[in-house]
Amino acid sequence: MAKKRTQKSRYPSRYSPDGWVHAGQYITELICEKKAKADGVGELPLKFWELKDWLKFYKYQITLANKLIKQYGEHVIISALNDKRMWKTWSLRSSFLKKVIEEYKQKEELAKSIAKKMEYDFSEKKTFESSNNKKTIVSKLRDLDL
Repeated sequence: MAKKRTQKSRYPSRYSPDGWVHAGQYITELICEKKAKADGVGELPLKFWELKDWLKFYKYQITLANKLIKQYGEHVIISALNDKRMWKTWSLRSSFLKKVIEEYKQKEELAKSIAKKMEYDFSEKKTFESSNNKKTIVSKLRDLDL
């Protein structure tokens, strides 16, 4: 838990005042929120991971989150968890969650390939020849002067 935002800890913690967490912790907080709603607990208290009831679940989910981050990337997992279809998912081991994550991964790869195709190198200066090769009266007179 970092007090200041860094490259590694770039997500705001919902359960630690003025704290920043890394992607695995942020994803685990999202999952714990969903589990609390499913269990009927309601709001989680500040620093809920220190409570005996949540400690084991939190540690297990954070290891799963880190494995998924290595495999798919953090933005893909967060997007999948925020999907409407995931409103009832409260574990990162869900097979349906993995299907949705793979779907978002394909969307991300497609977006990257489209962006790469649309890239244009503006550093090179290209000149285009005129396709107008008609001889006008003025051009004919210029040719005569030469």
